[in-house]
Amino acid sequence: MERAHRIIVSIDFGTTYTAVAWVDASSPNQIKIISNWPTAGQVVGSQVPTEIAYGYNDRTSFSWGYNINPKLQKIKWFKLSLELEQDVVELPLGLTSADVICDFLSAIYKHVMATLHRRVDKEIMRQATVDFTLTVPAIWSDAARMKTQDAAIKAGMGQNMLPQIYSEPECAAIYALKDLDDIESLRINDCILICDAGGGTVDIITYKILQINPLSIVECTAGTGDYCGSTFVDREFEKLFIRRMGSHYATLSSVHRQQVIKNFEAAKVAFRNEPEQEDFYVNLPTVGDIEEAGVHSGNLLISRAEMRSLFDPVIDRVLDLINVQVNTVSSVNLIVLVGGFGESEYLYQRVLMWASRAQICVLQPRQAATAIVRGAVLKGLETAGISKTQIVRRARRWYGVTVNETFVEGKHLPEDRCPNIDTGQILARNQVRWFIQKASRKYDS
Repeated sequence: MERAHRIIVSIDFGTTYTAVAWVDASSPNQIKIISNWPTAGQVVGSQVPTEIAYGYNDRTSFSWGYNINPKLQKIKWFKLSLELEQDVVELPLGLTSADVICDFLSAIYKHVMATLHRRVDKEIMRQATVDFTLTVPAIWSDAARMKTQDAAIKAGMGQNMLPQIYSEPECAAIYALKDLDDIESLRINDCILICDAGGGTVDIITYKILQINPLSIVECTAGTGDYCGSTFVDREFEKLFIRRMGSHYATLSSVHRQQVIKNFEAAKVAFRNEPEQEDFYVNLPTVGDIEEAGVHSGNLLISRAEMRSLFDPVIDRVLDLINVQVNTVSSVNLIVLVGGFGESEYLYQRVLMWASRAQICVLQPRQAATAIVRGAVLKGLETAGISKTQIVRRARRWYGVTVNETFVEGKHLPEDRCPNIDTGQILARNQVRWFIQKASRKYDS
């Protein structure tokens, strides 16, 4: 029997932060962001840190997100192993990246279900199906997408139907275009570049508008991306911190070093490159005054110029991606910044300065950090038959099958020549018959 209610839960499983949104399909305009994350005392927000920590001698118990004991060694950036096919961080003995990812997603799943049972009427939950969607970077391979889906299933998310895997910039485009205050300003054939700047990756993709309502868009060209998200600003800060501390760095425990990186987050978010604010401070636990390192009363002083030096190498890479995409498409009207790093005021200033020379508008939509997860909910609703968006995609790769075909002298290599043992016909072996060409259009239907 078909159940009366359907709840869609979307998870933006990010490199540094994870966001979760949900909606009852019977009330599609009431998208809710989960923000009641378990915490050991930190102030929580609309996203939870993609971090996990295991007990010293117990690999079956762990804490995650905001709820990690500061004395434990945090594991971060483990999501990247899904695409890179290697452990990108040091893991406790006996654990693999797949184990860590499954543990983290299972914790997310349990918290989501507990939240739904608290927020939704008991009788509705008894009748409801809960379907999950997850988002991945557009530059990820099919294998990485499959590994993400497998991890979600192992975490418990495939009980009603297989978790759906959506492209992050595609979801961002759906949310950004549907959330525009002045939707009437959009015109048929306008080209909108989505810059999805997250913690680990930055995805760039451009869509041409074919129809406004219902929304229909086509990828202008295959999307591009790189590993140049906000964590790389953190890494630049870490280099500066080690250089400034000199021999004093060795006196800090690994826990305190991690806390310093976490404390840098406030300065990173606040940075606007305004002349009125020349100094920024990062608190250093257990440290007093170190004059030669620029540390006073336990606070590391960072100048505005130094802050620019942390951001600029990373933003330069983002601008290179945008520049290549704009030159490829040649008719971009609007750049939309989304993702956690997409909320950065300094990133917005740099992109605006670059775009103004090309007479391209730049937009930071409301709630840019959760634009992807909100768009994923909207896309999930479409499987329930609600206001379907038509998206025409470009194939990221060539797809084909190997075949044997009649050997033709001059066309085939001599080493591929082989006889058919049944007919005696001379064949060319290991030829490829392509059925999808790279950059060709793929329709939802």
